[in-house]
Order: sequence, then C-alpha cells, then structure tokens
Amino acid sequence: MKSTFHYRLEALFYRKEIGNKLDFIIKGGDLKDSITHYYKEFQNPIPIIAREDTFNHFQSFIDVFYDGINKTYTSDEQARIDLQKYFNSGNDIEMIGHSLNKFKVSDDVLFGINIYMIIDVPLFPGDKKGDKILIYGLNYIDYPDKVDEEIPKSIKGLIKECEYFEQSSYSFKDYMLFVDFHRICGKIESILKTPFNFNAFIEKYDGYNLL
Repeated sequence: MKSTFHYRLEALFYRKEIGNKLDFIIKGGDLKDSITHYYKEFQNPIPIIAREDTFNHFQSFIDVFYDGINKTYTSDEQARIDLQKYFNSGNDIEMIGHSLNKFKVSDDVLFGINIYMIIDVPLFPGDKKGDKILIYGLNYIDYPDKVDEEIPKSIKGLIKECEYFEQSSYSFKDYMLFVDFHRICGKIESILKTPFNFNAFIEKYDGYNLL
C-alpha cells in the first residue's frame, strides 16, 4: 500500500572552488562542470522508515562535505557555517540601501541540500498532489548573524508533516517533539525530530515575528 506522502532529498552545490566567477569564465572554466545537482526519492508504506532513510542519506552527504574541509561534524548550527564553501561561491555583491540596511545579491541563493515531504494524496484544503514541503536543510547564507529565511519555512513544513502523520494514523511517537514557538510568534506545536536545535533558535530570536 502506498503512503499518502514520501520524501525527496535535493542538493545543489559547488563540487570545487571557482574563485572569482568572471575570471573563472574568462579563463575557460565550465560552471556546469563545477556544480552538482542531485535528487533522490524515498518511498515506503511505513513513512517513518522513508524519513529515516532520507535523513541517513542526507547525513552521508554532510560527512563527505566535512571530509572535504578536514573537519568533523559537531552540530547542525556549526554545519550551517562550516559548509558554506559548498553553497556560497564568494561572488555575492553587498548592497547598502538608504536606511543603511545591508543585503547581498548572489547567484547562489538556490544552493543547498534539503529534505522535502512530497504529497501524494492531499488530505487538507489547499494541498495538491506533488506539493513539495520543506522540512529540513542547509543552505546558502549571506550573513551568519541573519535569520535564515528557510528555517521558519521548514518549521511550518514540519507542522504540516506532523498533520499528515496524524491524519493518516501513521506511527511516529518515538520521533515526536512538542515545541513552544510563542516567543517567535507561533504556538505550541507537535513536530517530528530533526538535527535542528529549536530551543537555541527560539532563544536567539526571542521576540521576532517568524511564524
């Protein structure tokens, strides 16, 4: 019996350093050869097994990335900094607005490695077959101290994922977390575990309207 959803891992990353992008191209460098785009689907009648397989495959990527920088994985938070060489080519351009708010323009904004829940059988109004729901990932960041917009998006995705587990009566109790998101303008939610440290994130961005 097919489950009502499955998982997908998608990755877009630099497999080698390119330095200055313009110089690289002028000197005959092939950008396509320097970039890897990868995805793999994970399906199982027992969705929690498909989920485990996806996260295990994700971690195998992270381990290889860490081998490439001669370091050891310690935490999700540190990985978001350590692995930027795979997602940020260093060619982003900083812009400063009239209010002195800084932001960067980059071709690398889509780079990262992400896990999605893919809806096969819509169970809620507004959902469609094939909808791709982000639940976890490491991505390009412009400023390390800035809120990564993909994190609130993945939290909302985890809430949706949990709703699908509950509505479909799939077992997931060993993976359940209850997280109080009130301090970032959310509410208490039941979600499934990921390597992400939700408490540290909530503490850091206490008072921000993120949800």
